[in-house]
Parts: sequence; structure tokens; C-alpha cells
Amino acid sequence: MAGSDANGFGAMKRQMSDVKMDGDVGLVSTDDASAAVAAAHRCAAAAGTSGMPTPQWVLTDLVGAFGTEVAETGYEISAAKCCSPEEKATAREQGSSLLYGEMLPDGVSKALHEKLLGGALAKGDNGSVLELGMGSGKVALQVFLQCPSVKRVLGVELVESRFQLGAVALRRFVASNPKQFRLKDDTEGQLVKAEEIATGRLLEFRCSDFFTVGLDLTPRCDVIFFAVNIPCRLFPDLGTRLAQSKDGCRLFSYHALSTIWWSDAECPFHQVEDNKPESDTYSTSWSPQGFRFYVYVCDRKRPASIRNDMRNETYSEWQLIWDDKSQGYYFHNQESEVSQWEVPISAGCWQAVWAEEHQAFYFCHTPSGFTQWEIPKCMADLGYGQPPAG
Repeated sequence: MAGSDANGFGAMKRQMSDVKMDGDVGLVSTDDASAAVAAAHRCAAAAGTSGMPTPQWVLTDLVGAFGTEVAETGYEISAAKCCSPEEKATAREQGSSLLYGEMLPDGVSKALHEKLLGGALAKGDNGSVLELGMGSGKVALQVFLQCPSVKRVLGVELVESRFQLGAVALRRFVASNPKQFRLKDDTEGQLVKAEEIATGRLLEFRCSDFFTVGLDLTPRCDVIFFAVNIPCRLFPDLGTRLAQSKDGCRLFSYHALSTIWWSDAECPFHQVEDNKPESDTYSTSWSPQGFRFYVYVCDRKRPASIRNDMRNETYSEWQLIWDDKSQGYYFHNQESEVSQWEVPISAGCWQAVWAEEHQAFYFCHTPSGFTQWEIPKCMADLGYGQPPAG
């Protein structure tokens, strides 16, 4: 860790004193910067084995871009609170959720270790990193700063208010370092692209659906960050797109691929050995002590180790939660953040259908139309097949 003053706050003070910025690209005060870095170190202490030390100069640059938001923890962080009523309404209409969290710097540093994602970036100087669902862009900027072998980092975010947080931070970062970086493109609400002047390396933030912009680039990516929860109806298309990844590509995923590979394309990914223990966790805003993510490497020379499961019967977006007041369970949808007392009629890719003639439910696999009388586990977990209470 580079902890000397030359690489720390003294350098940042000199950068700030040389630059004048207007509007939303304001300077971060030294006091705020000091507090933010101190908070990052406290998070690092809480992370334990769920994080690795982030270089001091990287923290300094992150704070220069994002200010006190760098080490936010809890559920009410800036990128969680910024969404407009219109964005929330659209998410509800689409059956999705704007629930948000992000990786903390030391969690990212651990993920970049050579035995995990860094193994795809260890050689050469032409690496390409893609972040699907970048949120405010902290992870993308950290990767760009911390991995000089990466030629291009692209972060894609669907929610415009979150993209704007990243755009403001990237403009601030460039303005704070005018001798090292410049803006190559800045299209309001769509795109911000920064270039390292000496090397031509690029960091790009885009506001888009990553099924439109992002997943089309998987054949050329060395590392893919996919640390987001998406609705299960998108799993088949996701698997088909990820199946196009090149050999050697490494994937960091919120979901275990064994539970979401609902594509008929063979899965070329294999879990990285150091990630197999359930204790391998990564520090996040909602769980500084560590949250379970999954790391994979694409290797078609090996026999497939993850079965493509078009009719997956185990995945469910529902969680049963006990309510003390009513002394009963209610059902909480982790994709839409909607709760209800009624037993859901669908879970994962299965739907319960009442057959009047037989006075019983049968079960339909909605993507294919396949039906069966046997109860899929995801539906049995909701109570189907159990005798009525009382």
C-alpha cells in the first residue's frame, strides 16, 4: 500500500488548488476527503477476509471523484436514494426493483486478486473490462485506476439518476487531473468517456440497458462484473449472451450460474478454485463483513461443469418472512420488492394452474409451455402440495 503523503492527501491538495470547477463538478474539501478515507479504512477493518487493502492513492482518487460517498454503508446510500418517482414507477410496471447496494473498495481489491479476476488481466496491456449495472460507477473507476494493464473499462447503467452520479464523478476526476486525463466524449444523459492522455486508455460510462449495450461486447471482454440482481425472466437471454464469452474471460456474478443458466447454450464457465468455499465473500455496502459472490473462468477445453437447465425447478424470487404481529408468514418478492399474504401463483419460471376437472393444480413452465403434475421445488417451497393449515 502506498501510504506516504506524496501519494496521499498532500498530492490531492495540490491537485485541488490547481483546478477551478463549476456547477455540479465541485471540489471535495480536504476535511471531507479525510473523513471518507478514514471511513473506508474502518470498512476495511470490518471486512476481514472479505477484502484486501486498497492502495492509498486509489482511495485518494476515488474520494476526489465521489467525495464522502466512497465508503457508504447501509441501505440508504446515495445511489439508492437518488431515483426519481418516474424511475420507481417504471420499475414497478416492469416487475423489477431499484433496491441498490455496491461493493466497497477493499471488496473490489480482493476480487481483482490474481487468483480471482486478476488472472485474466495479469498479462499484456490490452485488457478489457465490462461492468453490467455499474450504479454510480465506483467499481469501474477503481478498476481503471488499479489495473494499468486494462486498456478499456466500460460501465453500463440503466437508471439515469444513478448514471448521472457516475457522470458527475468522472467529470470531477478528469477536472482534478487535467495533465493526466481528458474527456473524449460527454453526451448528457447518455455517455461520458475519459482518456488517459499518455496511454490512450479509456474509461466509459453509458446510460443504457446492458442487454442492448454491454452484453454485445462479451466476445471481446477479459473480465465481466455482473454484481446485480436481475429478474429471472431475463436468465435465458443472459445465458445465451454470456455463452459467447471468449476463453480466459473471468466473470464476477451476483448469481451462482448453476441456478440461473436457463439457456440451451452450453455453459463454458467454471468456478474458480479459490471461490469455491462458501466462506469466500466480498465486502459490500449492505454487508461490510462480506457477501457471497461467484467467480468463474471461461474455458471450453474442459468438459462443461455447469448444467444448462432450461426447466430449472429450484430458483425462486420469493422469500417467506414471519410476521410476529399476525403470527403468520407473508411472501416477499426479492425482485420487485413487493410483499403479499396470498400464496404466489408463480415462482421462478413455473406457474401453478388450477384444473377444475381434477380439483388440483398442475404446473406450467412458462417459457416453453411444458406442463406437469409433479410439484417443482420452487412451488413446493411456497406451500403447494401441503395439507391446508388447521
